[in-house]
Amino acid sequence: MSLEMNKIAGAVLVGGLVTLGSSILAEKLVTPQAAHVAVAVPQAPAEAPAPAPEKAVEPVSALLASADPAAGEATAKKCAVCHTFDKGGAAKLGPNLWGVVGGPHAHMEGFAYSDAMKKLHDQPWTYEDLNAFLAHPQKTIPGTKMTFPGLPKVQDRANVIAWLRTKSDSPVPPPSEADIKAATEAAQPTQQAAAAPAQPSAQPAAAEAGQPAAETAPAQAPQPSGSDIATLLQSADPTEGQKVAKKCAVCHTFEKGAPNKVGPNLYGVVGGPHAHKEDFKYSEAMSKLHDQPWTYEALDAFLTSPKDAVPGTKMAFPGLRKPEERAAVIAYLRTLSDSPPPLPQPGGGAAAQQPEQSGGSSEASPVQPAEGGAPRAPPGE
Repeated sequence: MSLEMNKIAGAVLVGGLVTLGSSILAEKLVTPQAAHVAVAVPQAPAEAPAPAPEKAVEPVSALLASADPAAGEATAKKCAVCHTFDKGGAAKLGPNLWGVVGGPHAHMEGFAYSDAMKKLHDQPWTYEDLNAFLAHPQKTIPGTKMTFPGLPKVQDRANVIAWLRTKSDSPVPPPSEADIKAATEAAQPTQQAAAAPAQPSAQPAAAEAGQPAAETAPAQAPQPSGSDIATLLQSADPTEGQKVAKKCAVCHTFEKGAPNKVGPNLYGVVGGPHAHKEDFKYSEAMSKLHDQPWTYEALDAFLTSPKDAVPGTKMAFPGLRKPEERAAVIAYLRTLSDSPPPLPQPGGGAAAQQPEQSGGSSEASPVQPAEGGAPRAPPGE
């Protein structure tokens, strides 16, 4: 054979020897196993985050003392398409709302309420029931015919309820301190749940770790003094007091000879006796003070904290915390008299008679029902 053929034959032989040697070595190094069938295993889908809970309905009871019925009437104009509000008014798409606050659900006889509403006929419309319904009608009473989406702002609801409360022959009393406390406590679990994050935190909350939450020290009622109110009255503006007193008109009247409401008429209260209106049913606590006059200092103390000044009073208003506001309201009330008493002099001593200032009409009076003379914030409906 030629040299070229010898080279080719040698290359083939070497290749075969390498292949055979590799095969033998592989068998020594690798243990053969039965073949496995590959199966596609679906991966668990990533867990979708839980939807954030809806914002809790804020309670309205604590806001009714300072709610503005006039603002509520303006807000309620949008409701006039479906409702009437005057006494004896006819139903429209919705029922007439005279007397709704404190009245039963489905209160208007002859109106075709939904079955859901009629089932609640034996339950009264409390302040918080109205608050929840005005916030979310369909969620509060599923099946109601009310298509209005609701009022999301709690202050708007408070104002509307305060105005609706005036639409009654005998407005229900404002929320008591116990009512306000109960409404606030009932809302706390819901509000806490709404505020909690959708995904649990990796770090335990302080409460879960046993650490008490920091508590805010309760606010203390301001302590009025005779010298303070005497000084403030020297520069108090009755016009400003009239503005502050507008909120009280739901529960009080101010013009001479006007009838009582939830609270007594306040004409002539400054310098007059406690429980000064003979035709009003005062609390026993207030009636016992009938022989004591409403001095400027006594009015200041009562307006600061009615419950502390006269324990047992029907007055649910928590009080006016700003001394300047109390002085302005007292200055305004002083103008509502046939013979206003002289202003006190700072530091005591005889009071000089000062010319009477015009205080404006009683229509701008306070809305806070007060026994005795202190204006009190309106209890919304």
